[in-house]
Amino acid sequence: MVDIFGKKKLEERIQELEAELARQEGEREDLLRTLEKREERIRKLSAAIQEANLALKAAEKRVSTRSTPASSEAYRGESPEEQKPRASRLSLRDMDSLLERLQAVRSSREDLLTACYPGASPEGGLLPEPLAKAAAAINSQRGGIILHCPQLFSLLLIPPFPIKESHSHEGAVFSLDPIREMMEEPVLLVSAHAGDTFLGVSLSRDKFEAEELVQSSVMGKHSKGGWSQKRFERLREEDVKAHVDLVTEKLQAMLGRYKPVLHYAVISGEESLVRQIASSIDLPLVERKLSRIDSRETNLLLDEVYGFVCYRMDI
Repeated sequence: MVDIFGKKKLEERIQELEAELARQEGEREDLLRTLEKREERIRKLSAAIQEANLALKAAEKRVSTRSTPASSEAYRGESPEEQKPRASRLSLRDMDSLLERLQAVRSSREDLLTACYPGASPEGGLLPEPLAKAAAAINSQRGGIILHCPQLFSLLLIPPFPIKESHSHEGAVFSLDPIREMMEEPVLLVSAHAGDTFLGVSLSRDKFEAEELVQSSVMGKHSKGGWSQKRFERLREEDVKAHVDLVTEKLQAMLGRYKPVLHYAVISGEESLVRQIASSIDLPLVERKLSRIDSRETNLLLDEVYGFVCYRMDI
C-alpha cells in the first residue's frame, strides 16, 4: 500500500527526535551531576581557604606578640632591644625564591643598595642612618647583608657564615653573588651531644659528602640505687671523655681527607662537649644553635647550616 501522506517518514522522524531528546536529557543529567560535584568542591575549597586564613592570622598574631617591629619614629630614644625588627628563618627553598624575586627587581635610578658588613654593626658606607641603627640592634656576630630598595623595602640577611669584609654596591640591580657564594661554602659540621655526635662534610648546600654518627654509652641520669652523686658524676665524666676521644678519632680521619677544601667548621651542641671537641679542629669555627640530628634525616640539617635569617626593616 502506498504511503500517500508520508506517515511512515513522520513516524521515523518522531522516533529520531525522541531519541535525540533522550540523549540530550541524559547529557543534561550528567551536566547537573558534574555541576553539583563542582559546587561541592568549591564549598570545600572555600572552607579550606577560610581555615587557612584564620590559621595564618593566628600565627601572625602570635609572632607579633613575641616580637613587634619597631617603627621609624620609635628609633628615637629606644634601647637596641626595642629597635630590633622581627626575624624569620629562611630555608634553602625560601632563599631560592627570595633570590629569584630580588634578581627581577630593577631601578632606572640605579639606587638599589646592597651592603655587606662584618661584625655586630655596619660602619660608614652608603647606609641610611635608620638602617644602620636597625642593623646594630640585631647585633649579629657574623655580620649582615642589607638589601635596600628606597620607598619599597629594606631587608637584613644574617648569613650562615661570617662576612669577611665590608662591601657596598648601588646600582640598577642588587649584587646577589655574595649570597649565592655563601650557600656553596664547603664546611665541616659537628653536632656534639653526649652519647651521639654527628660529623658531616658538605662541599655545598646540596648534600653531605661524608657523614658519620658517632655513638657510645654515656650515663644520662643519676641512679637512685645507692650510687653517690660524686661517684655517678665521676663515672659519667669518664663516659663523656671516652665519647670525646672516639669523636676526635673519627674527626681526625675525616679532616685528613677533606681539610684542604674546607673553609669553616660549624659546631653546635652541648657546651662542655663543644669546648673539648673544638680544640682538635684546626679550622675557623662558627658556633651555631642547631637542632639535634635525626640519623635518618641528616640532610634536614643543611637547611639550618646554610639557611639565612631575614629581618624586614621599616624605615
